Amino acid sequence: DIEKALTEGVKAFEPGLLAKANRGILYVDEVNLLDDHLVDVLLDSAASGWNTVEREGISISHPARFILVGSGNPEEGELRPQLLDRFGMHAQIGTVKDPELRVQIVSERSTFDENPAEFHKKYSDKQHALTNRIIEARKKLKSVQIPYDFRVKISAICSELNVDGIRGDIVSNRAAKALAAFEGRDEVAVEDIYRVIPLCLRHRLRKDPMADIDNGDRVRQTFKQIFALE
Repeated sequence: DIEKALTEGVKAFEPGLLAKANRGILYVDEVNLLDDHLVDVLLDSAASGWNTVEREGISISHPARFILVGSGNPEEGELRPQLLDRFGMHAQIGTVKDPELRVQIVSERSTFDENPAEFHKKYSDKQHALTNRIIEARKKLKSVQIPYDFRVKISAICSELNVDGIRGDIVSNRAAKALAAFEGRDEVAVEDIYRVIPLCLRHRLRKDPMADIDNGDRVRQTFKQIFALE
């Protein structure tokens, strides 16, 4: 805390972003452009749930359990594999091609710029409904079951795709259960796994510069083979 050091002449710890993000969400824009030092701090905190600050004679550890959300353009730089593996799911986002949808996006943006408060009010009912749905899903999550056979097949997919470690297995199981809970069901269906597993495994596959197929499509193809859907 520089202010306290200057005014009172004492060293004091001032909580930073990781402390504020504890039990919450930490969003990092352009996560692939982070300095190696910051990546190491994120990795340590994500692995242990604690952050240790050692600086100028002060050594303090504080809890830092958070959900890490990041965005970035892979063409501007690759994300270190160690950090990439810490992201449970990966969504690939492209530019909208439909002209009518693009016009709608521009119109909505113009409405927001002109009157942000009115824009928020326009969607407040939908936001409240979504919030309540998520709250109910969290309550239901513990009771959602995933059949043993499905769990074996999820692991078979990960093994077939040479996914390192078992984090892919864990995240795929959790995501399928979360989707079932969100839709108000007590048991995971095959369709739930099909919808989430590309998001859970796409970024965990080893890159092949000669490959002529998207990683997400590779996951879907392997899913259909393992689940005998083709």
